[in-house]
Amino acid sequence: MNDQNEKLNMTGLDPAANKVKRKEALRERCEEYRIKLKERNPQEVARLAAVSIEPGSDNNFVLSGEHLQKAFRIYWPSLSITDQQGNPASLNEELLWLHYLERADGHPLAGRWVNLSEIGGLFYQQAFQGYCGDELAELWGADLAGLKKACLATGGWPLNNLGDLAFEWRVLPRLPLCLCYRAPSGSASAWATMLFDAAASHYVAADVAAIVGKDLADKIMGKGLEEKMILRDL
Repeated sequence: MNDQNEKLNMTGLDPAANKVKRKEALRERCEEYRIKLKERNPQEVARLAAVSIEPGSDNNFVLSGEHLQKAFRIYWPSLSITDQQGNPASLNEELLWLHYLERADGHPLAGRWVNLSEIGGLFYQQAFQGYCGDELAELWGADLAGLKKACLATGGWPLNNLGDLAFEWRVLPRLPLCLCYRAPSGSASAWATMLFDAAASHYVAADVAAIVGKDLADKIMGKGLEEKMILRDL
């Protein structure tokens, strides 16, 4: 093996190097979205993505929207993104917003819940169910009261006639998500699944939908673990 190949192979085994490469790839993707968005009318982009827009300084614009209870501002034409306090968005938040703004086409929401495979995510569905629905069911079991508390704490609101418990979140202005939960009964274990509006693919790609679904599931599970630790320490 020559020195160059050996260096490449060692880089592939280095978690720190892989993390740097991933960040570089995400930044490049953000820049690609910026280039595409700058060719469009900001008012039209805001309308299609259902975000607010107001004039800024020097004939610029500021777009505003929320992601999981957190308000963001997108400054046009730089397309830099901050939270409400002016702190820069994380790279993942930045990429999510730029992807959403670039993809949003204003299509009406369907008002019908479907799983990830029905919005183009067949390849991801099994893994998504495992690290979202299955883990939520394993953590909460029969504790519907605790799960309800965690859902409310993460900004969800209850839905009727979907399992034993169901909640909806507006992850992005036109990206609602739903948790449908069935408590254990007899020999049947608890079961949970994360669902999307049938029109979700008009706003995010399937792999991005899987990422935001996992982020939401992690937040719900985080609230649950916090609560269990508090009860353990009492």
